[in-house]
Amino acid sequence: MTSEKKIINNFKKVCICRSIKGGTILKAMEDGSLSFEALRRTIRVGTGNCKAKRCRANIEKMISEFKDDQDLPLKPQTVI
Repeated sequence: MTSEKKIINNFKKVCICRSIKGGTILKAMEDGSLSFEALRRTIRVGTGNCKAKRCRANIEKMISEFKDDQDLPLKPQTVI
């Protein structure tokens, strides 16, 4: 994720019913909550009036992008 997109996500409300911003979700993912259910338990996303009908797809996309960013390429090994 680009730094510009991270900044925008920090202030954008993702879970509208619970008023949870993207920055809160990113922080929870950095702390190890890497599934929708884990985020639901830790920061209560998707527990508002709509029961995640409006936010689940966006949150799952954020999780997928976060996981993709974490997959760093392996350094090539040198043979001596």
